[in-house]
Amino acid sequence: EEQLARKRAESFAQQVPSTQAEFKQRLDATVLAFATETKLNAALFYENPDPRSYVSLVPTSAITGEGIPDLLMLMVKLTQERMSSRLRYISERACTILEVKVVEGLGTTIDVILSNGELHEGDTIVVCGQEGPIVTQIRSLLTPKPLREIRVKGEYVHHQTIRASQGIKISAPDPQNALPGSQLLVCNDPEHLEDAKEEVMQDLQSILSEVDT
Repeated sequence: EEQLARKRAESFAQQVPSTQAEFKQRLDATVLAFATETKLNAALFYENPDPRSYVSLVPTSAITGEGIPDLLMLMVKLTQERMSSRLRYISERACTILEVKVVEGLGTTIDVILSNGELHEGDTIVVCGQEGPIVTQIRSLLTPKPLREIRVKGEYVHHQTIRASQGIKISAPDPQNALPGSQLLVCNDPEHLEDAKEEVMQDLQSILSEVDT
């Protein structure tokens, strides 16, 4: 943690004075808001004197992705330290679509979180589409290089099989109308394909019913 604090201090020192001042102003305002509105102490995660008494603040950049690895590291660290007895791997697959976007050289891709189970290259997948269920095949399973965030453009590591839990970029034909927030199902048995289509479309019906209410 001392090494991480030094790295963050070095990164902060490289910013122009106006950026440093704005960061300090926003940090002080956030700490004050925690204290006045929720009666909680807060501190930057690498300066946190007592994680049991202070909320850890993790600065992130939506442009560069900097800070996302820190956030993931902190989540994993706290989970391992405080919830180790409740962590378990379940073989039943659980996969949720986060984002659909076009990536140069890959075409349209799907960013997903694989919470449980496995995915394999060549799997037939079924996802909820805006105009009906989409059936396609996994062409590539990709993950960012270590300490990189999946949404930030860069080189990817190719996998034949990926096991939960982690974020994955899936390259597949024609997924552009897939609905973020819906589940991704694997159906390699043609006899169960219609059941899978019906199941994924229940996500859309659920979303529409919530909008109507």
